[in-house]
Amino acid sequence: MEIISKTYLSLFFYLILQQAGVTDQPIKRLWINSLEVDEVKKGFDALMDNSKDVLMFNEAKARMVSDYLIGMNLSPLYTLKFQPHGLDRDVFGIGRVQTPTLYMIYQRQKEIDQFKPEPFYEIHATFNKDGHDYQGKMDLREKDKSVALDLLSQVKDETQGTVTAVEKERKKQSAPQLHSLSTLQTTANKKWKYSPKQTLKTMQSLYEKKLVTYPRTDSRFITEQEFNYLKERLDQYFGIYDLNPKVAYLEPRKRFVDDSKVQEHYAIVLTKGVSQSQVNGLNDTEANIFKEIYNTTLAMFLADYEYETTAVTTNIKNHPFYSKGKIDVNFGWQSLFRKAAPADTEENEALPDLYEGDVVPAKTDLHEGITKPPKLYTEGQLINLMKTCGKQVEEKENADILKDVEGIGTEATRADVIEKLQKHEYITVKKNKVAMTKKGILLCNAVTGTLLASAEMTAKWEKALKNISNEKMDFQTFIANIKKYLRHQTSVIDEELEKNNIIDDIKAVSNDKGIAECPKCPQGSVEKRKSKKGVGFYACNHTDCNFVIFENMAGSKLSQTHVKELITQRQTKNKVKGFKSKKGNKFDAYVELNNEYKTQFKF
Repeated sequence: MEIISKTYLSLFFYLILQQAGVTDQPIKRLWINSLEVDEVKKGFDALMDNSKDVLMFNEAKARMVSDYLIGMNLSPLYTLKFQPHGLDRDVFGIGRVQTPTLYMIYQRQKEIDQFKPEPFYEIHATFNKDGHDYQGKMDLREKDKSVALDLLSQVKDETQGTVTAVEKERKKQSAPQLHSLSTLQTTANKKWKYSPKQTLKTMQSLYEKKLVTYPRTDSRFITEQEFNYLKERLDQYFGIYDLNPKVAYLEPRKRFVDDSKVQEHYAIVLTKGVSQSQVNGLNDTEANIFKEIYNTTLAMFLADYEYETTAVTTNIKNHPFYSKGKIDVNFGWQSLFRKAAPADTEENEALPDLYEGDVVPAKTDLHEGITKPPKLYTEGQLINLMKTCGKQVEEKENADILKDVEGIGTEATRADVIEKLQKHEYITVKKNKVAMTKKGILLCNAVTGTLLASAEMTAKWEKALKNISNEKMDFQTFIANIKKYLRHQTSVIDEELEKNNIIDDIKAVSNDKGIAECPKCPQGSVEKRKSKKGVGFYACNHTDCNFVIFENMAGSKLSQTHVKELITQRQTKNKVKGFKSKKGNKFDAYVELNNEYKTQFKF
């Protein structure tokens, strides 16, 4: 059973009701956030009227209709505008959420492409106290090497330094907040490189096994009711992994428990009936996701993580060098997240015992570095980017709106948006890094300067959509504004495309699609395509030619290199691995193109 948000459940329910012709019937709503038996019983004992449902239905219907109008008008519009320039077989999907998301990826790609690395120079020093080295550096990052060398010459010959300041500070760090779906998807992608879709699917499985609460939530808070049942079962929960940590907080804290911040759903936490036998039966992916939720749920009851930082200043000829150190004092909640107490590492480095006035051996050197470009987004970062994109919006009012509605898209749809961008071949995801394709770059250049390129458009629409369920806007007014926007976009598209000068981008896409000249007809070239169901294949672009090579073959996948070899050399250079016979046996074989232009095995 697919997990669906309550807003969309309201949409489906009332649409079915309308189609069935059911009117003027009393309706009560079961409102629960857990599949626990006692929670379901409580829900039935406190059935709600449907007034809130109807408002959510109107909001969800407005989303559905507006997304349909935008997609079904602007997608064919841009597709048709590109066709006269040679892209007569490509479809360009446009979406209210997916296009601004794509444009944010494009902006990062531009930052990387336009980045020019520059060298920089720092003065470092190695000191020693009682046989233990520690590092220090000047507060300097100089672009001019001669300036840095001049400064180095002032301290280079000095072999001693004097400790002039030692500042120690005890610090505490509270347990991490509870997870919403977005934060869980981001965390799982960072830790295990799970795609957002994979995390959601795993959460659905854990939810149906009654191990965790409702996944599609945008809240990071629980109510006192959830806090109390979790507190009552701490021994049961700790027993799952044979833990015996010291509990420090048995009263709710605002960082985790706030009834006013829980609306439709509360944060993802453990359910009441979790048992060790259930957890032992989980597969690796389920076990990882469950343990993450387990840790964040129980961490709020444990002591703060405590550590001590040390800041040391060591002078060489009146030039200060700065060093920082850190030691753990009490792991507290971090004990849940650590497999074992770590030794000193770069992240957890301890300085030797130092005191003001200490004279220590010193050796200085010039450190040369180079500035690095921004990194490509990961899939997990995309989820977070969609949720926090208000930070990229310059106009404060729109930024505040995006913050209020928690970015673009919803908890339920963000993973699907990323999947759509891949399906349209606008982005590729390799080794968890998201990169633009030439087709994606073409679309982004085409919509540059329009509302489609900006999260600000979505900011205003998201605010208006929320206002429908808050009774500050009605369905008809919102849809009328969408239609007005579409008429405007249709009227100005030629002018915008000319201004954005996309001809070179179209040629790049067209050239990129060609694999080789068609071996069957002299007029066409072979291009990579996808069927409506997402099946990859390679076909001739000439109208009268039916040459085709399918990407999937006997349980294995032919690469673009394999296809090019088949077209130009009639045979793959090396054996293709991983084929499966009809009986399920695996084998490797060469693939060749026969005289009828069909692929076949060659042993």
